[in-house]
Amino acid sequence: MKKKEEAAWQKVLLAFAMLIISIPAVDISAYLYEKSFRDIFMLLIIVTACFGMTLFSFFRSNVFQALHYDNGGHLFCFVLTFLMGTAACLLPILPVFALALTLFSNTVTGLIAYAGLMCVCAYFASADILTFLLYFLTGTLFAVLFERLDDDYKTGVPMSVAVIVYVIEIAAKVIFQKHGTLTTDELVIPIMNVFVTFILMLVVLRFYCAVVIDQEKGRYLRINDQEYVLLAKYKEEDKQTYYNAIHTAYFAEKTARQLHMDVDVAKNGGYYHRIIVLECKKHNKSLEEICQENKFPPEAVRLLQEYNYKSQPMKMRETVAVYLADCVVSSIMYLIEKGGGAQFVQGL
Repeated sequence: MKKKEEAAWQKVLLAFAMLIISIPAVDISAYLYEKSFRDIFMLLIIVTACFGMTLFSFFRSNVFQALHYDNGGHLFCFVLTFLMGTAACLLPILPVFALALTLFSNTVTGLIAYAGLMCVCAYFASADILTFLLYFLTGTLFAVLFERLDDDYKTGVPMSVAVIVYVIEIAAKVIFQKHGTLTTDELVIPIMNVFVTFILMLVVLRFYCAVVIDQEKGRYLRINDQEYVLLAKYKEEDKQTYYNAIHTAYFAEKTARQLHMDVDVAKNGGYYHRIIVLECKKHNKSLEEICQENKFPPEAVRLLQEYNYKSQPMKMRETVAVYLADCVVSSIMYLIEKGGGAQFVQGL
């Protein structure tokens, strides 16, 4: 599934749509529940502040590149999930929305949005503080366990932990509410709750894998291919730069794999750490423009920025791996060029 990054005006439109739809929906629901005018007014102030803070956190995280994957360019998924969560405020499946909101933004933004939805849900359901804490902490657990899925998409352990903890919490809640005396009928709803929550978690994770993780892997497969046009043309035009890219990528990939770094990011940096500079000079464009034209993933762009912008400190481990690999490869190529590297290469 191919996703095109949204323009700035589209993001502003989505942000307004999120507020315009969600806030009146909550207040209309309060009116239908026959809440007093004072309560509705207070609710309006609270949800406006909370939902506004959610958007502020999203855009601020985007500015500081703190969002997961490429969520900064795709606000629609987050807005759609948030509106679905608003519509489902009266259902006991809200922990799933904590997971979805976190995946489509980051942990802080997702939990702010989830806290707002939980407050509305607790208000309409007249829930006690313990019930509120049960669902809020469960949602927080889901968000933390799955906040950053690894490259191999290993969800077995987090899923098992989340379901086990959720079952224990639901069981404890039911037992304490019924004072230890349970009937078969009273167990049906909690069991269905756990089952539906588990199925929805699988759906959210599968959807996220399809539209985010698989797509990002596909982008790396395309631009990390030695036959990719941006890399292949230097095989004919500038062999020294081409061979430096090939060998640097090889060493950076090996280093990243051994030290459990992001292999795709390190390999990409090894290929393009010098080529991107030459492309900027040839076409009189910025590094970001060249990366955007070739659809580089956000982490790859960040590595190239750290490597080439001296004013930007190296924070990514993959940047350091590329820097060290380039030093080794450049030194070897220099020795070979000067005729003194044959013995050195034989000794490796």
